Amino acid sequence: MSGYGPESGGIRFAAAAGSVSGYGGRGVDGSAYSSSEGFLFTDGLGKSWWIVFQPWEVTGSSGAGDRGDILGCSAGYGEVVHVRVLAKDVLRDDADGVFTVLRPATYEEAVRAAASISRSGR
Repeated sequence: MSGYGPESGGIRFAAAAGSVSGYGGRGVDGSAYSSSEGFLFTDGLGKSWWIVFQPWEVTGSSGAGDRGDILGCSAGYGEVVHVRVLAKDVLRDDADGVFTVLRPATYEEAVRAAASISRSGR
């Protein structure tokens, strides 16, 4: 079981496809990672971002073997959600492990953490 998401005390982040820019016309429905500051990661320009594990297939269960992407999603309310793909094709267990060990506190630290996730099991 994952260390993140609603089933483990974390929260779900969702945005409909029509409100998302930068993710190939897809919506977002994943589990948000948290930092020591809460669920928002602030970048060097003072903008806030959600960092989300987006599973490729939503099956109703969150398993460690799920594959997906790590996304940075802008935190503006009532606006288009801008999405940046920080890591692609990673195992949820690997992603959760990196975010648990490194505990990034800023957006830039989260980007570096995502870049360090192994793409094992491919």
